[in-house]
Amino acid sequence: MTTARIARREELIFLLNEATELEHSLCCSYLFTAISLKSSTTDGLTEAQAAAASRWKQSLNKIAVDEMMHLAVVNDLLIAVGAAPNYDRPNFPHGCSYSMPNLNIELRPFTAATLQHFVAVEQPKGSAMPMHVNPNLHRPIEGDLDNEIGFNPYTLASQGDIYDFVLDGLRDMTARIGESNVFIGPPPSPALRTFLSRHGFEPIRDLATAERDLHIVVEQGEGGSADSLDSHFHRFAAILSEYEAMKLADPTFEPAFPVLENPFTRTPPEYSGPVNIFDDEYAIQVSDLFDAVYGAMLQILARFFVTTEETDAEGAALLRASVLIMRGGVLPLGELLVRLPAGPAHPPFNAGPSFVVKTVHPLPNKRAAWIVLRERVQELADYTRWLASTHGAEPRLLASAEGLTRVAQTLSPA
Repeated sequence: MTTARIARREELIFLLNEATELEHSLCCSYLFTAISLKSSTTDGLTEAQAAAASRWKQSLNKIAVDEMMHLAVVNDLLIAVGAAPNYDRPNFPHGCSYSMPNLNIELRPFTAATLQHFVAVEQPKGSAMPMHVNPNLHRPIEGDLDNEIGFNPYTLASQGDIYDFVLDGLRDMTARIGESNVFIGPPPSPALRTFLSRHGFEPIRDLATAERDLHIVVEQGEGGSADSLDSHFHRFAAILSEYEAMKLADPTFEPAFPVLENPFTRTPPEYSGPVNIFDDEYAIQVSDLFDAVYGAMLQILARFFVTTEETDAEGAALLRASVLIMRGGVLPLGELLVRLPAGPAHPPFNAGPSFVVKTVHPLPNKRAAWIVLRERVQELADYTRWLASTHGAEPRLLASAEGLTRVAQTLSPA
């Protein structure tokens, strides 16, 4: 654990941006593993195996939702201290050199090794479980590490350490310049307040609420106490234990599709390590569509956090659109991808979602933002419907087309 302290707002914002990228990346990593799971006897599982795989998928999806909420909490804190929400992150696979240099985050299907890594990532403070390390992702920070006017890299052992470091900085700043001069952001919109409270959080506009919300984030699994039985750590450990017992009873049990690790249609922008390029044309089309839908969802969420002239109803509509696009677009497209062959370059394997992200700047002007968002989602709905028509009316594509059409209709300002 570093002994440095946050001295300036700029350093605080930098570390909070690091935290958003970490939460965002873990969410996608956990969701990828969930999507890789089979879910029925038609996938070659017995009834008992299918039931177990469905439970694991549901649990992993819930953990991914928790991570999305943690991302929302940190973005709210960024706004509270005068910054913008951050939905950027490195493309996979990547390390976390500037905050947790021993942590690598990748897209890996459901295996015992993957679960062991997740358990280690979410382990309570004081534990010493080794995380999976990809040497290709280790990027040591070189040069002068004493930046007197800007941000420094930190050597932190856990996600809980990151939030402890943030809270120490907030306390120091509050003592030095006063709480009203630290929390300078606009008041939360009613839609944001409702969204956060529905999941047990409050909008952060003072130190006490920051302490409360970040404590909940940590206790839900990111470095939380060992006796938090509903923590991510315990949930991952329970899945691993049940899987290992079932695998011992039946060594042929394969609960996941043979999905490539870190699968991509092409080298992603600003990538950090080696990826697996798949070359089946249909899988490429679906993968590119998945990334476009995922990107549209991020833009909608970014606008939700910076609503300016929106009515309460319009703020709620943006939130509803983001939920619909996840359920009706991202998830069914991901479920289709893990069932598609990767192509001649990887004959034993299937493709999978890449979660490619490009720079996401919140759209600042209300009228332009709503036009751009609706236009883009309608383009995606039309393309999805066309793609389904060229591949035997694929049910998952048709479901996505319908879901995206509903999102476009939701994005009509009052």
